[in-house]
Amino acid sequence: MIGNEFIEDLFFLFRISQSEDTLKYIRKPQGIEEIEVIEVDRVLQLFNEIEDITENEFTIYYNNNEDKKVAEVAVSIDFYQYRRFDDEGIDRKIEDNDNQIEYEIGREVTDYYIVWLYKKIFEKYSIRIRTEMTQRMYMILNRRSDKRWYRRGENDEVNEISLLEIMRRSVDCTTLKVTKQRGSKINLDDAIDSFSYTYMCNMNSPIRMYSIEEIIGILNRRQKARNNDFEAPKRKYNSDLIDYYNLAVSSEDPFISFISYYHIIEYYFDKVYREQQINTLRTSIASPRFSYKDDKQLFNIIEKIIKDNRSVRENGSGNEQQSLNYVLNKYIYDLDDFKQRLNNQELNFYQNNSVSFSTGDAIIWTKDKDKILKAISNRIYKTRNALVHSKDSKKDVTYHPYLHKNELEKEISLIKTVAECIIENDSVYLV
Repeated sequence: MIGNEFIEDLFFLFRISQSEDTLKYIRKPQGIEEIEVIEVDRVLQLFNEIEDITENEFTIYYNNNEDKKVAEVAVSIDFYQYRRFDDEGIDRKIEDNDNQIEYEIGREVTDYYIVWLYKKIFEKYSIRIRTEMTQRMYMILNRRSDKRWYRRGENDEVNEISLLEIMRRSVDCTTLKVTKQRGSKINLDDAIDSFSYTYMCNMNSPIRMYSIEEIIGILNRRQKARNNDFEAPKRKYNSDLIDYYNLAVSSEDPFISFISYYHIIEYYFDKVYREQQINTLRTSIASPRFSYKDDKQLFNIIEKIIKDNRSVRENGSGNEQQSLNYVLNKYIYDLDDFKQRLNNQELNFYQNNSVSFSTGDAIIWTKDKDKILKAISNRIYKTRNALVHSKDSKKDVTYHPYLHKNELEKEISLIKTVAECIIENDSVYLV
């Protein structure tokens, strides 16, 4: 797409025409007198400048007016149930002086991002090709441009508006801007991942966007209660796990949320299982009482490994429930911290109730750590099996969506806490 084509598409979308007797561009919103559209050349200039901008999915990278490196990415925020961050409004800036990074989230979207976003819209939904989705998309954008122009008193007179302002008011877009101070060695993508996880953890709401439709507000997102008071992230998290976490907190369906959290847990199954087998062998041969000349000792080691491998698949990964046990033991090393993440009502519920549709174990919190982790493992694993397996012969341990949905909702907090422990305890300092 070239600049002139881009301007033509914008004119077509917003019903802008050139006056016959002047060089002015005219826009006539529904129920409003004609208004002059100005700064068209500015939009064309921005379009040409973004040709040199680096992009990655819905993130763009550029240098700001102070020549500092910036990454800007569209994010999801539920403004209608949002509590104000401070007296100045819903936008927020968080500074990380240690890592020399500034995070800014809100609707103060840069001109670069607005123009880049429309370019992506036109590339995906050609205005010249009439499809149901194209017509719906452009109808929504055009209606917003009419409604959101000017909500002023009857005596206010408006004679002109910039093309960029029309574009900005027509999309329902929020962005996160991450700015590196000079001398900072932080990777901008790592900083975005870290902020995304920190935000989702505290706000209990998804933040990542995965489509043009989401960015411009065609799709509705989930709204939940949240905690607004959080600081800049200090750690770097696994981006694959953040994607699963985002899906889990964004879904209205407890089935999808549970399975997405479980994907975080099973991510390390193969790795942890192999580590455990290697440690078993290493511990045996490093014993001061071990002798490679002792056939009985060698046979005992072989027998132990064979026993552990009876249910091992060909790719080297282990028994799933055993792997789950290993993962919990590796990443939940502070059981007191784990329990503090659950409220008293949840702790009592998990202790006094098994899972009816999966026979998932009750968790007796007064037992020793090994037995508590084993009970958590059994409860999660049995529930997972009830979700993914549907067998006529095992109807008593099968999840029925409409019958068991409310009960499954109560299991989300437990598996979510396990997933967060894995994400956080597998992280490293953001440097």
